[in-house]
Parts: sequence; C-alpha cells; structure tokens
Amino acid sequence: MSSESETASQLSDKSVAPVRRSMWGKRLLLMAVVLAVILKPADWLLGVLADTQRRHLLRLEPDVAVPHQSAEFDYVFHTNSLGFRGRELTEAKPDGHRRLVVLGDSFVAGVGVSDDAVFTERLADDLAEKRIDVVNLGRAGTSTVREVTLFRDVGRRFGPDVVLLMYYLGNDLAEILEEETDAELARWKPTGTLRQFAHLWCPNIYLELAMQKRRSRASETHQPRPESDVVAWIRSEAQSGGVDAGLAEKRYRGLPDNIRSLAESGQLPGYRYLQACLDPDRFRNSLDPDDQFVKTAWQRTRTHLELLRSLVESSGGTLMLAVIPDASQVSEDALAFNRKLGFVVDDGWLERPGRTFQLVSQWAEETGVGLLDLRPVLRDTDEPSFFVQDGHCTPAGHLAIARAIETWPRLRKRLDDSSAGGAQ
Repeated sequence: MSSESETASQLSDKSVAPVRRSMWGKRLLLMAVVLAVILKPADWLLGVLADTQRRHLLRLEPDVAVPHQSAEFDYVFHTNSLGFRGRELTEAKPDGHRRLVVLGDSFVAGVGVSDDAVFTERLADDLAEKRIDVVNLGRAGTSTVREVTLFRDVGRRFGPDVVLLMYYLGNDLAEILEEETDAELARWKPTGTLRQFAHLWCPNIYLELAMQKRRSRASETHQPRPESDVVAWIRSEAQSGGVDAGLAEKRYRGLPDNIRSLAESGQLPGYRYLQACLDPDRFRNSLDPDDQFVKTAWQRTRTHLELLRSLVESSGGTLMLAVIPDASQVSEDALAFNRKLGFVVDDGWLERPGRTFQLVSQWAEETGVGLLDLRPVLRDTDEPSFFVQDGHCTPAGHLAIARAIETWPRLRKRLDDSSAGGAQ
C-alpha cells in the first residue's frame, strides 16, 4: 500500500471515531431516558402494592420471624400481618366485645421475651373469657410522636374502648426530640444531589432500598464483628447524628474489656453501647432532665399527649397511661451496668421517681387521664423484672405488668362501663 493510501486510511479512521462515540453517546442517553420513563410508573405501582410510604413512616415489618439472641435471651420475634406482636384480630369489633388497645415502644413490642410471654398476650389470655380483646400496637424505637400516628392510622380502626399508652421513663422524653412528626418527615430530603434526584424521581424505590439497608444494619449489630467494624459503625452513626466521631470512638475504646468483648461477640445489643458512646446523658435527660431539656422536650411531649387524647376520645375511647420505669430505677445491678457503659447515672434514681414522672403525673391529673405507676410493681417481683445488660423487661417483669393492668380498678371500671353501654 502506498503512503498516500495509508494516510487516507488513517484519516478515515480518525474521522469515524468521533462519529462512533457520538452514536454510543446518543444510545446511552436514549437508554437512560427509556429507563427513567419506565421506572416512574414502576415506582408508582410499587408504592401502591407494597404500601411503601406508610411502611416507611410506621417502620413496621409484617409477618416476619427474627431470631433475637444475646447473653441474656434467645428467642424468635414474630410479627402479625400488621407488623406488630400478638394475635390476629379483625378490625370490626364483634358484638358484645370490648377492646383494649396498647401503645408503646419496645417494652410493648416485647423485646427480650418470646411471643407468649409479652404482657399483652398474657392479658389477652386472661381477659378472653370476659370478651375483652387486647390489641398490641407496640413498635420498637418509637416515641409519643409516632404513637399518635400509629393510633390515627391503625389503632382507631379497631374501635377501642380504652387506649393504654405505656410511657417508658428511660428514653421517651429523649426520643421525642429525635423522632420527626409527619409534617417534618414530609419536608425531609436525603443529602447529596444524586440522592435527592433519585428520591424525587422514584421515591418508593428509594425508600424500599433505604428500608432494606436499615434491616441489614440492624441484623449486623447482633452478629460477631471485629473491633474495626464496630468502631467504623459507631463513627458512622456519630457523623449521621452530628456527634464528634472521634469522641464517640474514644468513649467506646474506654469501655471495660469485658463489655467490649460482649459488644464484638454480638452478645450485647448494639444500641446499648452505641447510645452510651453518642449520648452519655441520655438517661439523665430522660429520667431527671434539667430546665433546658424540659423546655424543649416536655412541650413537644405534652402537645402529642393532648393530640393523642383528642384522637382517642373522638374515636369513642378513653385514654389511660401506665408508666414503665427504667431498669436503673428498679435494679442496683442495672444501674451499675449503665454506669459501666458510660452513661451518667444517679444512685438516687432507685429511690425517687424523677422529674419526668412528675411531669407526666401532673399532666394526667390535670386532664383526668388515669395513670398506673409500675415502679413499685416491677421493684417487688420475686425474680428480676429487668435484664441487666439489655435493659428490657424479663418474663417476670411482663407477668407483673399484666397482673397490675388486669387488676387496675380504674381500667376495669371503664371496661365494665363499656360493656354496660353495649357494643360500639
């Protein structure tokens, strides 16, 4: 081939290359457009079929069986078709039946005990002969903010005669500042331009992936992990929560060797030492807060308590309160363990109820809402009522709660009055 021919061939190849790149660019752009167009209706259909928005708001996992294991318990956590603990019930209340709906956090969900040991299940068995149905609407990690949503969206459909809110002194006042209202969630956007675009275009797919990621992370905290993974997790959670990651890591590394061994072997629930590393004042702010914390947290709590009372009464029911103490108010061993974890604790909590209890009691008295104090009940059990390391109630604790609720005169009178008045 002549030099002229070779030069012409090279020039031809060079001129074709930009054309090919342009064609591939157009094809990729077309594929992206087609994919985006297809994803939008698919995202809508997913939201309808999977009820994504509501599931993300309520954070419920229907019909699951999740093994829960630690150094203190080993059981399977089952949920019903609504994502709660307990037996299936029809929404329509049978003639002659009365309904007791129980709201609360992980204590109502029964973290730490098997299905049949949860106090609502014990109550359901004991009250069945009286045709009183017990509906468990406990969700782990909830606060008064989301309990209002749970009752509005789920609880009132069961036609409750009494709604019993189980208020946990150990973290409800702290979590009221951490959990967003429906209006606040509606304004939520993920961080980062790409994530915001993905959420805007396909919100249901985005939320489904987020929920899957949350489930994966939750399961990881119950598995054995090397120190490096535990530290990386703590630093990541600290950064997400606006906490100094270096300080959080320092707190973890400062824990006693036996506690870090429990954490890394998966025998200590992750949230226990994570909270201590991120917020050592958590129990103090929840049980016995100072004026500044009360100013921000109690008004938000009071607002949602009053909103819940209004919703319950508009549904034809009566709101009542039962106050669950923290283990640090009942058990010297539990208080000492919380101190080892790095929490700020006070030995006086074993004797005095704390400021939060006084605020809740005062609100109940002012509004005429019945209140059951479970502190003496859980202090006087024959067997320990709380797991020392985990902090939740033991089967003995759940049994004591069930008996106290069942024999509470004010609750019994209200349910009896409902029976006399006929089915609603």
